[in-house]
Amino acid sequence: MATAAATRQLAKLAEEFAEVRAKFTRLETRVSDADWGRRPAPAEWSVAECIAHLNLTSAAMVPPLRRALIEAGGLPRVPDRRYRGALIGRILAAMVGPVRVLAGFKLGRVATPPPFVPGSALPRDAVRDAFLRWQEEELQLVRDADGLTIDQVRIESPFRAGMFYDGYSALRILPRHEMRHLVQAERALEALTR
Repeated sequence: MATAAATRQLAKLAEEFAEVRAKFTRLETRVSDADWGRRPAPAEWSVAECIAHLNLTSAAMVPPLRRALIEAGGLPRVPDRRYRGALIGRILAAMVGPVRVLAGFKLGRVATPPPFVPGSALPRDAVRDAFLRWQEEELQLVRDADGLTIDQVRIESPFRAGMFYDGYSALRILPRHEMRHLVQAERALEALTR
């Protein structure tokens, strides 16, 4: 069984995934079919594109995380410890949250690598259902990590070759990145409905 500290850290992650799902549900009930795929401006993503991007991200992150859990299952258990995470993982987890807007400028905005830019065929039901399936899988990964030294397993970033972080950091990055793009989707919807 995981230590109390590690279990609390995983419980916090589970809460973050629950917040992501709740935010998505609120957003999804507010957006009309007409606004689902509409961009607020030519260079800005629609609600559909934001969610489809998250699906692409999950498709890239979940398989290495599954492998990391299998690898961590073969490592010795270390009692009475907290997950620390690699420095680069801690930095990324802090950076990938919602983009802040200050005086009209978006702080922390980065270019999305081409494989993670969504296409244009984004049927609402398919995109929504895929997002909810990925959410269930990600939450299951958090549950499955209980008792494992996931911060001792390295994962290569699917977004930048040669960049590595640990399994715990990867789990932390996911809900923060998802919240970032859900906030972006909310801003897109607000711009369309002003």
